[in-house]
Amino acid sequence: MRRSTAVPLGRSYLALASLATSAGLMAACARQPDRQVYCADRDGVIVDDGRCDGRDDRYYLWAGNYGRGLRPGQKLVGGTRIAYNDKAARERNGLPGTGKVSNGHVIKGGFGGSGSGSSGG
Repeated sequence: MRRSTAVPLGRSYLALASLATSAGLMAACARQPDRQVYCADRDGVIVDDGRCDGRDDRYYLWAGNYGRGLRPGQKLVGGTRIAYNDKAARERNGLPGTGKVSNGHVIKGGFGGSGSGSSGG
C-alpha cells in the first residue's frame, strides 16, 4: 500500500500566499473613480439640463465615467440611466433623492463595486 507524504510549507510560501491575498483584497476595495451626471434622452444624447425637471418623461439623468465639460448634442456611451422621479435609483447612484441636477454634476467615488444598467421607463 502506498503512503502519501506531507509536504511542509515553508515560511516564504506562506508569506507569498498572504501577500497575494492582501493584494486581492486591496484591489477589490479600491476607491472607485468619480462619475458625472448629464441630462439626456433615452438614447444618451445630452440635452439642456433644464429638461430633466420631471415634467417630460422623455429625458433622464445619466450617471457614468464621462468626464466633465460635455455639451448638448454629444452622445453618452455606457453608464446608468435614471428616471428623474425615481428617488431610490437616484440615491442608489449617489444623487439627492429629489431636485435638479446640473449637467456635469460630479458624484464622488467611493469604496466597493459600481453597477450599471437602467432604471425607469
